[in-house]
Amino acid sequence: MKLKRIMIIPGMLFLAVLLGSGLCQAQEDDGAKSLSQAAEELGLGNFSAAVENAGLTSILDNQGVLLMGEGSFVVFAPSDEAFAAASSSGYDLELLQERPSELKGLLYRHIVWSAGGFENISEISEARSIQGENITLEHAPALIVDGANVTASVQYDSGTIYVIDRLLVPESDGSLGAAQAAKDLGAGKFAEALTSSGLEETLSGQGLMGIGGLTSGPYTIFAPSDAAFEAAKDTMDAIGEKEGGMLGLLSYHVVDAPGISDMTESNSVKTMYGASLPVDINTSLVGGAGILASQRYDNGMVYVIDQVLVPIGLSMP
Repeated sequence: MKLKRIMIIPGMLFLAVLLGSGLCQAQEDDGAKSLSQAAEELGLGNFSAAVENAGLTSILDNQGVLLMGEGSFVVFAPSDEAFAAASSSGYDLELLQERPSELKGLLYRHIVWSAGGFENISEISEARSIQGENITLEHAPALIVDGANVTASVQYDSGTIYVIDRLLVPESDGSLGAAQAAKDLGAGKFAEALTSSGLEETLSGQGLMGIGGLTSGPYTIFAPSDAAFEAAKDTMDAIGEKEGGMLGLLSYHVVDAPGISDMTESNSVKTMYGASLPVDINTSLVGGAGILASQRYDNGMVYVIDQVLVPIGLSMP
């Protein structure tokens, strides 16, 4: 189903305090708080139900992916009144609740991942949503998000929820896949390899399963930068000549949720390739490679690293 674009005139709502003073924060942070708990405090019943139906609850609580370095979600959550206004304007939300993949795309249009690029959204005028489209931000006299007014906010363990008075409807049915996220971060050669090998569909929760105990995700992907690919050109060429060599190499850069939960005391994690990969969360080193940048995509996390990771099985002549 192609999402239908709608126009809802935002109300003239203004915040009583400046953005820097907390954007009329609903409650002081008083300990561990999940996204569901924060949404309940803000009275976001419809949003919470949509998140659960789309299977995003654990993702927005940062579960299931290997997290290294700083990063948090910025969630622009439509109020119950905003959902009702969208329905009365002809947007079929009830039908969308029965289509989790499309519902996920709609919700991802409202979510931004900040990996240290900014500490406060007052510092930026535009951000890319996980759905792949940009979100524009205006800050005077109050915060406005793609024409929607922010009416309240609250922090939770994995980010901040901002309540908005209008639904943000995607202009396309697409989403931010693993290859595009890697390309955006300067790992274009890795992105091309993902696409040509057919692994990209699998990493988006689609396509064939079965590689190294592959599940449907979510995944943590370590994508070598273009400079790393160029530095390892001879090695890459040799591996590419082996049967299944490139697919094996790519899968060595991918970890899924079961692999993370089974991480051993020696700080190693099983990859899709089957071999273990040493991970040092304290120093942000993966198999000796350093992390350069990160980006959430529609089924996990992409980290760009400064080296190509080669398992012993593929390094042998």
